Amino acid sequence: MILGLVLWGLVWGGMFTGPYNFSPWPSWHDRLALLQAVRAFLPLVAAYFCILWALATRARFRFGLTTLGCFTFYGAFGLIASMFYSPEPSTALYWGSAYLAPLLATWFVIERPEPLPVLRTILRLNGAVITGLLLVLLPEAYRFGFGRATRYEVYLMPFGLGEVRANGVGRYAVVVLILAGVGLALSASRKRWLWLPIILPAAFILMQTQSRSSLLGLAVASMLYVYVRGIDLRLLVAGPAVAYVIWVSGVTWRAKGALGSLVFLTGREATWQKGLAKIGESPFFGWGFQADRLLLDSQHMHNSYLHAGIQAGLPGGLLFAAGMVVLWAFLIRNGVLRRIAAADPPDRALLTQAVLILGFLTARSAFESTAAFYGVDLLLFVPAAAYLYQWAGEHPAPEAA
Repeated sequence: MILGLVLWGLVWGGMFTGPYNFSPWPSWHDRLALLQAVRAFLPLVAAYFCILWALATRARFRFGLTTLGCFTFYGAFGLIASMFYSPEPSTALYWGSAYLAPLLATWFVIERPEPLPVLRTILRLNGAVITGLLLVLLPEAYRFGFGRATRYEVYLMPFGLGEVRANGVGRYAVVVLILAGVGLALSASRKRWLWLPIILPAAFILMQTQSRSSLLGLAVASMLYVYVRGIDLRLLVAGPAVAYVIWVSGVTWRAKGALGSLVFLTGREATWQKGLAKIGESPFFGWGFQADRLLLDSQHMHNSYLHAGIQAGLPGGLLFAAGMVVLWAFLIRNGVLRRIAAADPPDRALLTQAVLILGFLTARSAFESTAAFYGVDLLLFVPAAAYLYQWAGEHPAPEAA
């Protein structure tokens, strides 16, 4: 277990840094800059170790055409495009290798004798990291205040970790609300009450960001919870609270009461058109990782499928989209969603959290580049999907057994 957790720690270690922190190499007297430069290599170290392990043990690639297999093949296509078609091959290869790192680390974990306990720990570690990120942003949120004029603010991370825009901060808030809500509803431990004081700050920050993709994700996660758990009397409290957050933040503040403005794409359509034009110029190979930033004047694609297409061409984009479809087809076909309620207590809450987080990220993928590049979304998505696959494999449906 320890080695798997170390690898996952290395994968997280490269977050909020990149080649821009080691090219050029910082002065030896600037310790913070040195730390940022060194951290950028940590996901690559994890990927390198996993490749050596796979070659040495001749490990079988068990992902196949599962979601994680589709994502891995997509990453491989993008890595090839990074070598031969990217305008900056070294930058593209770095981000392509970083993208594959969590997938390779998960492969390593799956090949251990008892992967399910390791995956449980990784999910809990992810929850702790996201909760920590939200809490360190509380001073910034307090500084911005509470009202209609906060959604364009940029939240500054401490310790020189950079900036996070409202949509990213809203993502943290939704994940924390999912963890807290499920923990309070399903856990029998007294520790579950520790989530209670975190709910209000998370809701406050979510409303402050006015992030439509996050509010949509909260609505999707709420509906999934009802589908998975059924009608619960506690929904009499939670339901109106969720509706209030969505209505005030999304409709009253963001849309200013005009529901039609909720579908306004805030310039995304122009970026999508530019991205489609670039995909048309290299439809079979794409332009390698980080292509949107390198080819579109540092613009972000804001759509997972177009992001995958511009990086790995149509084959890579189709593989990525297939990964999303395959996941939900697997969960429905194998009855995983309806069997969660009957799972053992250690798994019941984690399975529910994993499904809700994946539902949120899937909804978010239409307007943000969820899991299409190395980032927080990918590190949340991969272990949650792996955990669901592994649990379903070890606990087959009665008819399948």
